[in-house]
Amino acid sequence: MSLETIWKKLLKEVITNGHDHKKDDSSIREKIGVHEFIPNQFIQNPIYLPPEEFLKGVKKGAYDIKDYPMKGEALYDYVSSLNDPAMISGINVENESSFIYTYPQRLMDYVTVDKVTGEIGEYNQLQTMIERLEENHGSNRAVATLYNVGFDCVEEHIPCLNWIQALIRDNELTLTIIFRSNDCYGAWPSNMLFINHIGLYLVDKLRKTYPNLIFKGIYYNCSSLHIYETDMSAAKKVVGL
Repeated sequence: MSLETIWKKLLKEVITNGHDHKKDDSSIREKIGVHEFIPNQFIQNPIYLPPEEFLKGVKKGAYDIKDYPMKGEALYDYVSSLNDPAMISGINVENESSFIYTYPQRLMDYVTVDKVTGEIGEYNQLQTMIERLEENHGSNRAVATLYNVGFDCVEEHIPCLNWIQALIRDNELTLTIIFRSNDCYGAWPSNMLFINHIGLYLVDKLRKTYPNLIFKGIYYNCSSLHIYETDMSAAKKVVGL
């Protein structure tokens, strides 16, 4: 099933079976407790796809969805942010702390502070995942958390994507992800392409140890999948309602 097909399926599910709710200063229609498997878009022809080739396709518009607002260069900038040193360091072009693009930083430059010593620790969680799977391909310990308790407990804006686990079974790598909140119309496809990039990145690094490894797909879990009231007309048009 294609990314576009799954997106439209979820949009329709939220529109027809969701409940209207007030979120902060916005009105949304929300579906609680959504679970979906999103196959790697190359699973019908499970060959190895280097992440750089995937990004070239994103940049050329190969994965653009006609009815999705983000396309081409803008989509590429988001999906490729995993490779951007400025995004990994958490500093955007205005040299200010950025909320929207903090996933690369939280994955590859996760910061903790020891409350006793005051010592700052910085961790590349993707590298830790790779090392754990290299040591034991059956490991269940290859996880990354994006919610940083030391910082986010006092922040108004916190990451929507909270947790990732990588598993290898039968030479197939899958990612299990948990979103606390996800904008189905405005963000879902770009989020999934970004996470697809993470899967391909991990496989690329792990193929030195497991030469036949492929990326199978994403087990998606979302507590609150929603459409903003301001996007409802456009979302209905996408699914023909």
